[in-house]
Amino acid sequence: MNSAPAQSRRDHRVDFLRGLALAIIFVNHVPGNFYEKLTPKNFGFSDAAEIFVILAGFASAYAYFSRFERGEIWEAVCKAWRRAGVLYMSHVVTTVAAVALLCFASLYFMRPDYLSDTIVYMDIKPLMDDPMRGFIGLITLGHQLGYFNILPMYMGLLVMLPAIMVLARLSLRLLLAVSVTLWFATALFAIDVPNYPMPGGWFFNPLAWQLLFVIGFVLGQRQREAQPMPFSRLLYGLCVLYLLFAYWWVPFDWLINFSGIDLPGRIWGFEKGYVAWPRLLHVLALGYVVMMSPLGRLMHLIPKTNSLTAMGRHSLPVFCAGSLLSMTGAVIRYEWGGGISHDTIIIATGLAVMAIFARILDGRRPAPPKVLPIGHPVTT
Repeated sequence: MNSAPAQSRRDHRVDFLRGLALAIIFVNHVPGNFYEKLTPKNFGFSDAAEIFVILAGFASAYAYFSRFERGEIWEAVCKAWRRAGVLYMSHVVTTVAAVALLCFASLYFMRPDYLSDTIVYMDIKPLMDDPMRGFIGLITLGHQLGYFNILPMYMGLLVMLPAIMVLARLSLRLLLAVSVTLWFATALFAIDVPNYPMPGGWFFNPLAWQLLFVIGFVLGQRQREAQPMPFSRLLYGLCVLYLLFAYWWVPFDWLINFSGIDLPGRIWGFEKGYVAWPRLLHVLALGYVVMMSPLGRLMHLIPKTNSLTAMGRHSLPVFCAGSLLSMTGAVIRYEWGGGISHDTIIIATGLAVMAIFARILDGRRPAPPKVLPIGHPVTT
């Protein structure tokens, strides 16, 4: 591996993009609202979830691998697994709160259908039909409510992070090769973490989504080593063409039904749980075009006090708050009625609460030490 000194300064562009992804996820999780039609999932194969996981991998290269490289191996592993434990507790508490919220809505508005997946579909019915097995599944992550199932996947990625760091220490190319092989085998043989008590597997399959995480990790490590991805006019043009192709293709859903390729739909089709390759290529093309365009350079000018940047700095608590706000918004929208005016109030209020919450958390955060800009030489 390159032995150049690695940078460890926080890149606030990552926080900004992560905050933007959180805002998009919130909008998408209020079903049927007008602004849902304007989010990236309507203009290409991927959506905010893929972006979020790549950014999580990028941040992990800074947060964990820097310590791992210094020889503090056990400290880095414990830090990653401790974070996984925090994610587990956050997931369980948020899920129970969401169930309580829908139970309250069912009682207050006298609508039992809130608990039967007919008003807001989030797979809560199995929990209500068989609460003993359902809550066992909830605690063991075998049963995950819709809109509340991304944290277990991220937890699985952090559990795998020590192995990722070992391979990265040997070679980033080796890490990518192993990751691609695991992704392909997972999709080819339909390998997944099993559900309980219902059949099937996790919606966000961590054995497949690890590829996005690893790609982000490799990009983060290359930036730490001052070796960012170079610009290629040919690659940039191909990425733009693919994004235009996806924009044209999505409204017709042809890719889902295409049968001309002798591969499972988990690889060739549009399955989100397995990160089918059209989704994978789309998020990579989108990321390359954005970061290599003037927009990527302009993001350097966004102040770190920006609301979206603050949301990205506190992604876990803001995500949990946004998840509960989206369920609250879904209930209010159903009782109040939809329409652009009501949707605007619901979405704007939810985003404002998330931004205010992030700024409150910023106020409780100790001031970071002053650091030199990335690439500035250190002299003594």
